Amino acid sequence: MKKNILMITVVAIFVAACGGSSTKEAATEQTVVADSATFTVDASASTVAWKGEVAGVYGHNGVISISEGSITTVGDSIIGGSIVIDMTSIQPLDSASYKPADAEQGRMSDLIGHLSTGDFFLVEEFPTATFVIKSQNGNTLTGDLTVRGITKEETVELSSVEVTDSGLTGAGLLVFDRQDYDVKWVHYMKDMILSDDITLNISLSAK
Repeated sequence: MKKNILMITVVAIFVAACGGSSTKEAATEQTVVADSATFTVDASASTVAWKGEVAGVYGHNGVISISEGSITTVGDSIIGGSIVIDMTSIQPLDSASYKPADAEQGRMSDLIGHLSTGDFFLVEEFPTATFVIKSQNGNTLTGDLTVRGITKEETVELSSVEVTDSGLTGAGLLVFDRQDYDVKWVHYMKDMILSDDITLNISLSAK
């Protein structure tokens, strides 16, 4: 009788041990950690298109250059990174800023000069702006935007993101309130109201 009890106990311990091992192996097999990757932004293949409006009257739009940046991902999700924008590269493209017929009047250069002053972006003192990515939730990127040395949390609404082994491409829209960054210029004509919203359409290519 004692031998039978001993045999049953040994078998039970063996089965339990084997079962525990299988459970651990299964758990290990099910735990998959996605690899992280960091991509360097290709400034020459990336664009930032900006737009500002005098409400209901006219608007200015153009492009501005990215000087450098990087994007970090885990799987298909963006978990970090930063983009540095060269504020000295402001370039208007709209017809209200520049027309070939009156190029000698320097309308485009006048606008660039004004946007570079303390009325707007104070470029001499703050030659770059940055967006530091903190997280991605669905189609929304959250990060810290710094303009004129002032940092505020902003969001980018993504329209596309594609991550492959060789690179990343993505596009999104960032709209920020200029007043939050001490860009407080008021139009000299009382019936002309400059919108507080500045829109950035960002298209990135990174390797």
